[in-house]
Order: sequence, then C-alpha cells, then structure tokens
Amino acid sequence: MREILAQTIKSIAMMMLFFTRIPIKRQFDFDEQDYQLGIVFFPLIGLLIGLGLLIIKYVTFFVSPYISAIVLVFFYVWITGGIHIDGLSDTSDGIFSGGDKAKILDIMKDSRVGSFGSLAISLVIVSYVMLFADNAGGTILIMAIMGKVSILASASISEYAKDDDGLGTVFIKNCTERERNIGFAFITILALVVNYKLIVPVVATLILTGLITRYIIKKIGGMTGDTLGFVHEISQIMFLLISSLVL
Repeated sequence: MREILAQTIKSIAMMMLFFTRIPIKRQFDFDEQDYQLGIVFFPLIGLLIGLGLLIIKYVTFFVSPYISAIVLVFFYVWITGGIHIDGLSDTSDGIFSGGDKAKILDIMKDSRVGSFGSLAISLVIVSYVMLFADNAGGTILIMAIMGKVSILASASISEYAKDDDGLGTVFIKNCTERERNIGFAFITILALVVNYKLIVPVVATLILTGLITRYIIKKIGGMTGDTLGFVHEISQIMFLLISSLVL
C-alpha cells in the first residue's frame, strides 16, 4: 500500500513539473512507468490549474470583468508555461501551410513563429479575455479540466505521427480507452456538481475534439505533442464559447 501511494505521488509530481510551474522542492528520479501512470492523473492537473483560476476570478470580483480576465490570462500563461499555446502556434503554422505531411512536420519543428502561429496566438488570447469575462468561476474551473480531458480523448484515438520520438510520444502511445474514460468520468462528475447544464458544452466539446483530431490525422497521419497542445487550447475556447451560449 505504501509503495502504491509513493508511486502515485511521484507520478502526480511528474505531471505537475511537466505541465505547470507549481514548485516542487523534493527531487524525483522519473522513468517511463511514472509517465504512464501519470496520464491517469492528467485531469487532476487541470483541476489544480482551474482552482487557481477560480480563486483569482473571485478575488478580483471588485474590478471590471475584463481587467479580471486579463489577470486570469496572465496567470494561465504563467502557470502552464505557455506549453500548450506553443503547440497551438507550431501546429497552426504547419497545418495551414498547405503542404504535405513532410512539409507540415518540418514547419512544426521550426522554433520560429510564423504568420499563422502569430495569428492563432493572438486570436486565442483575445478569446480568453472575452470569454473569461463572460463566464462564471465554476465554468472556468471546468474549462481547465476540459483541456486535459480533450488531450486524453485525442491521444486515445490516434497514433504518433513522427518517425522519431518527441515530447508527445509516450503520452500518445500509452493513452488508452481506460485513461480516456477515467477522464470522461472525472469531468462529468465535477460538471454535474458545479452546474448540471455544463454537461452540454462538455459533450459538444468532446465531439468537436474528435472531429479536429480526425482532421489532423488526415493531414499528417497521427498526432504529436504540438497537435495535442493545439487540441488543448481550441477545446478550452470551444468549451467557454458554448458555455456562454448555453448558460
């Protein structure tokens, strides 16, 4: 029992270090097994990020909703290190370049931000400001989990697109229906607790996530760490947008 608990804590710590800037003072030696187990706890990382956003939303209640939203965006970018926004940028440059699979993957490898990447980042940031201002704290909490669950949904129905290993290799190769279904159950329960009407944007976002994933697979034959980042950001925007229309 003690070994299982230690392994669980270690796997959660790995996910926190990789996907957030939450400081962890204890040093761990991670291996692939930790990463594989950590995938199950990926939505929990979304919950932690969402709780931070929720607290800031309520703490800044006395200022303009748009000022509060700007603070939320700054916090979101800081706590995530912009890791998924970087994937959004790279994927946008590649997918919308009009090239074949080889060209798209080459463009996505380039560390420079192109015109489509710049446009995607700008649109997403503006969308976050508008939608953070328009949605309640509970919805924003679920949004942060939605992004992580959408990654599980996308990874579980795809293969790794590149011949060489990258940041998303272990995630995509080890994310199965089990991890995806655990994520589905996790967000469903929390959405019902926060506001049962949130089930509508949750289901709609997962359907759209599947369609986007299929489109990307058609373009490059699979998914990568960058394309999962793209899915993460787009799914969160879609969730907030649909929530604004439904609630």
